[in-house]
Amino acid sequence: MPIDQATRIHGHVAPGFEGVREEFARNFSERDEQGAAVAVTLGGELVVDLCGGTADPTRGTGWDGDTRQMIFSGSKGILATALLLLVDRGVVDLDVPVSHYWPEFAARGKAGVTLREVVTFTARMPAVAAPLAQADLGDPEKMAELLAGQEQEADPRAEGILYGPYATGWIVAEVVRRVDGRRLDRFFAEEIAGPLGLDISFGVSPDQEHLVARTEYGVGFRDQFAGYFTSEDPLTQRIWQNPIPFPEDEETWNRPDRRFTLIPAANVFGSARAFARFYGILAADAARPADDTPVLLSRRLLDEARAPRVSKVDQLIGVPMVYGGGGYRLRTNPRPGVDGDSFGHDGAGGSANQAWPRAAAGVSYVMNRLIALGPDDKRASSLVKAVAASMAGLGLGREG
Repeated sequence: MPIDQATRIHGHVAPGFEGVREEFARNFSERDEQGAAVAVTLGGELVVDLCGGTADPTRGTGWDGDTRQMIFSGSKGILATALLLLVDRGVVDLDVPVSHYWPEFAARGKAGVTLREVVTFTARMPAVAAPLAQADLGDPEKMAELLAGQEQEADPRAEGILYGPYATGWIVAEVVRRVDGRRLDRFFAEEIAGPLGLDISFGVSPDQEHLVARTEYGVGFRDQFAGYFTSEDPLTQRIWQNPIPFPEDEETWNRPDRRFTLIPAANVFGSARAFARFYGILAADAARPADDTPVLLSRRLLDEARAPRVSKVDQLIGVPMVYGGGGYRLRTNPRPGVDGDSFGHDGAGGSANQAWPRAAAGVSYVMNRLIALGPDDKRASSLVKAVAASMAGLGLGREG
């Protein structure tokens, strides 16, 4: 395996993708990277497979191709796919009320809330209202029970999209459990990860912990949330302080009691290779003729799932968001080019995991140092641009 000792980069790129290696190296030399990996699949083949840096400084372990990283809200793209598999099989309908599958959810005026509203953050159910502690996050059945017993948000800022870090996952996981009989983590392992040979999981088992990178906060990461974590606004407190998603002690996300539990919308683990293969499969399914047999999800369903369903500015946090009909996050501004119609879900701190149907490509960047979003963090955006430029140079993914 080629090794660049100067920048601690391991792995390979196919001819034409050298620019991706250059940007990945710059992440370490110029953008405060600690440990990370980037992978791209094209036609099912890994054309970019790079990793570097430190996976766990407390153990002195380097990042290799099998290193797994938790992707925080990137988990929502994996969550959406698990639910959509049941939709494709005719077991679940996104436009049927949640209470059809889970009768207790109808309490307090929620009888008409649909699964599609839940996965597009338009259900006015962004968070558990009852006071929670950090330890409560790992009890999905209890969280589901609490959500079933509460009413929707009445605050007018809930109109349109009202995003929350956890609640959507607990609702979807409970529906999966009710209709299938298996918990979400087992369902995903047995129906998707296992058959496709993907090292992706909701939480990790103790025998896999040595593969997991240690998450840490970069300088300024928590500062971007300071207003939310200290606000006296009741709605903000319910969503962003109950409990605080990124507590001052970064060890919270590294402890076994967090890694080994099921937090459906936040603690999916996997390697960049696996995420790239996963989204490459979805991209190929989205690009194939409608009457072809899919690998994972049908073209018909993916057309619906990635078609823009709601495009709004979250009135609480002031962030524009676009969600497809199946719960995938889409580009705020679609554009020409190979990545212009990408879908997937980003994750706090900088990760990016995407399907690019125009090239039938999967793209994944995962890292263990969380950095403030926006102009402070150009790691993922630089890599995505480099991948797109490489594909354009090879004549891939052109519209028409």
